[in-house]
Amino acid sequence: MNEIAQKTVLISGGAGSMGQLVSSYINSRDDFNLTAIHDPNYKGKEYKVYKDLSSIEEDVVIEFSPAAVINKNIDLLLNSDADLIIGSSGMSSEMLSKLKTIKDRKVIIIPNFSIGAAYQKLFSLVLADNFDSVTITEKHHGKKEDAPSGTAIDLANSLPLELNSHEKNGDFYQINNMNNKNIFSLRDDKYLAEQEIDFINEYESFTLDHKVNDRRAYLYGVKVVLDLYHNLEGFNLGLENLIAKKINI
Repeated sequence: MNEIAQKTVLISGGAGSMGQLVSSYINSRDDFNLTAIHDPNYKGKEYKVYKDLSSIEEDVVIEFSPAAVINKNIDLLLNSDADLIIGSSGMSSEMLSKLKTIKDRKVIIIPNFSIGAAYQKLFSLVLADNFDSVTITEKHHGKKEDAPSGTAIDLANSLPLELNSHEKNGDFYQINNMNNKNIFSLRDDKYLAEQEIDFINEYESFTLDHKVNDRRAYLYGVKVVLDLYHNLEGFNLGLENLIAKKINI
C-alpha cells in the first residue's frame, strides 16, 4: 500500500459502461478502495449498494450517472462529506454554481476524461485569438441522452464571446448556439465520441479533429485525476487544467 491512506470509493452509475471500466481500474490501485455502488441496474453483491445518495459513508464519490439524473444526484451529494469526482454530462449551470461554493472538500469536475479532448481544448484556447470564427461539431452514439454534449458546452463557454460562429450544412440531430458559438450535434451508433472544431478567417481554416474509438481511452484521464487527487484542494474544473498544471503551461 502507498504511504497515503487508502480512500474508500462509491461509484454512482457503477453498472454503466464507464462505471464498470472505472471499477476495474480502481481495483488495480493501492490508494483507493471501491466499497460501494449506486445504480438501479447493478445486480452484483460484491459491493455495498446504495438505493439513493442521501446518506453515504465513503470518502470519495465518482459520479458517472446518466444526464437525466445527474443534477438530482449532485443535489443529494452536496449534503455529504465526500469528495466528489464528477464525470457525467448534463450538469446544469445552477448546479455548477453550487459546487463552486464548496470549500471544505475536493470537487473535481471533468466533462471529458479523454486526454485528446483535453489537449484539443488547450489548443483551441490558443487558436481563438487568431481566427475570426469557430464552429463545434460533436458526434456521439445514439444512446447519448443530452445534446449538445457537456464537452462541447464547456468548450463553447470557454472561448471568447467576441469570437463569432459560422454556419455549416448538413442533416444534424440538433443545432444549438451557446456563448455565440454554433454547436452542431450528430447522434448515430457509428460514432462513439468525436468532436471537430473548425477555426476560420478570411484566408485560411484550421481544424482540430478528435475521435475516441474505445471507452478505455477515458481511463488515461481517470489515472491523471486519481494520481493528482491527493495534492488537489477545493474546486477543480476540467482535465485540461490539471494537465496544464502538470506540464507547466
